[in-house]
Amino acid sequence: MQGFVVETFSIPPEGLSRGFVTTGTDLGIAPTELAVVPPVQVECQFYKVNHEVVVQGRLRSALHLTCSRCAEDFEQPICVALDAIYLPMDEVTSTRAKELEEGEVDVYPYTDPVIELTQMVRDKLLLSMPLQPHCTIGCKGLCPSCGVNRNVVSCQCGEERLGSPFEALKEFRAHGRGEE
Repeated sequence: MQGFVVETFSIPPEGLSRGFVTTGTDLGIAPTELAVVPPVQVECQFYKVNHEVVVQGRLRSALHLTCSRCAEDFEQPICVALDAIYLPMDEVTSTRAKELEEGEVDVYPYTDPVIELTQMVRDKLLLSMPLQPHCTIGCKGLCPSCGVNRNVVSCQCGEERLGSPFEALKEFRAHGRGEE
């Protein structure tokens, strides 16, 4: 992807700020994998320390998700911190790279003179997807009996109590534990 790169020689000692705008498709994320709502906005600061390039910033976008409780589609805005260190390709397997990874810093390789941000941004977007997305904090979900969305319709099924699979254990305990 053109434009999502920074040349290492363009990073001055005081650092460099850059902004990028892209889409999930341009990052190689298929809509079936994760529905990213355009635009994906990235603001980064780059600092060069010897051969290492430190990247810090923010990623802002939205994800089109399906609520795990009520099955309704919704958009969830996201703001993700970007924090990574880029090492030259020949240093990625070095002791320094292992130290950085143990310190829970994302490490990415680069081929001098270009830092390519696509993989880092793609990783952060994919990791930002919640395991169980909820359209609202208080989503009531679907009725397990009749299947209506309880956020929209009140049904009488909720008042019916479903039998607990542990009812038999309560009876067993009430009659004693048996003799040995």
